[in-house]
Amino acid sequence: MRHVNVYVDQPSCIELHVQETVRIDRLQPAADGYVAAQHGALLAPGVTQVQLDQGIYHFRTLDDAQLRVLAGGVQVTSRSGRGKDEWPSVVGEAVASQGQGPCGRVPTLTVEYDAARTA
Repeated sequence: MRHVNVYVDQPSCIELHVQETVRIDRLQPAADGYVAAQHGALLAPGVTQVQLDQGIYHFRTLDDAQLRVLAGGVQVTSRSGRGKDEWPSVVGEAVASQGQGPCGRVPTLTVEYDAARTA
């Protein structure tokens, strides 16, 4: 399983290509850390454009995925479900897995920034 955090510092648009149904959660600050709340509808397999306001977002995937930043300010961090590098504890608790993915290969995540964004 691959865990992906998306840090957005201004309204942004991303394109996400996934091979499975994916839920994007927005992490909301709470008294003792963060709470995950579903952002929009579930994403069906295929390519979907997603508008994101400023904030922290999270999703998990069991298959390879591609994330393309079309506009805005976005930073992406990722780790496998078995990674040694853990999220800071307050974020980690909000996105903790409730189950295990399939054994074996860790899915890849490809992140691409639109050329117009860097010009």
